[in-house]
Amino acid sequence: MTLLATPKPANRLTAADWVEAALQALKSGGIEAVQITTLAKALGVTRGSFYWHFESREALTEALLAEWRARNTGVMVEAIRDVATLDDGILALFSVWVDHTRFDPALDQAIRDWARRDTTLNNTVRAEDDARIASIARFFERQGYTQPEAFIRARVIYLTQLSYYALKVDEHESLSERKTYLDAYFKCFTGRDINPATGAAFLAMIEKDAP
Repeated sequence: MTLLATPKPANRLTAADWVEAALQALKSGGIEAVQITTLAKALGVTRGSFYWHFESREALTEALLAEWRARNTGVMVEAIRDVATLDDGILALFSVWVDHTRFDPALDQAIRDWARRDTTLNNTVRAEDDARIASIARFFERQGYTQPEAFIRARVIYLTQLSYYALKVDEHESLSERKTYLDAYFKCFTGRDINPATGAAFLAMIEKDAP
C-alpha cells in the first residue's frame, strides 16, 4: 500500500500548523531550534505527522522562507502598489511597519541571523532587500522623482526601518513619542511636507489600532 492510499487521521495537523510552529521556533531559538522531533513534541504529535506534509526538514525550511517572503516582502510591495499620492504611499509603508501583525520584524531578524551562517540564504536575503528597495524606488518614480534620487530615497527609508528593528529602538521609544516625529520623518524621507489633514488622520488611525 502506498503512502497516498494510507488513511489519514481525522484530526491531523495541516502543513500550515507545522510552518507556524517552525516560525515560532525560528524566532525564539534560531534555525537550530527548527527540528522535526522538537516541533512534533511541541505540537503533541509523532514525527510521522510531519511526513504527511513535508518530505524533509529542508522542505520545511523552504516553506519557512516562502512564508517570510509572503509576510514581509509581499505585504510591503502590496501596500504601495496602487496608491495615488506621495502622502498615501509613505503612510502606507509606515502602517505596515507599525503593525506587527502585517510585517513581522522578529521573523525578519531571525531570517537574517540564519543567513549570517548560510551563504546561499544570505544571497536570498540580499535579493529580497533589493526587491523591497526597488519597489519603493518605483513608487517614488511614480510620484515624479528621477533617478538616482528615487533609489537613494527608497534605500534611506528602508534601511532606516531595518536599523530601527535591529537596534530595538521600539523598546525604549513609545508609540506616543514616535508619533511626534511623523512630520519630520516624512520631510526627511521625501523632501516635502506632509498634508496636515492626512497626517492627522494617520495618527488617529494608529492610535485607534494600538494595543
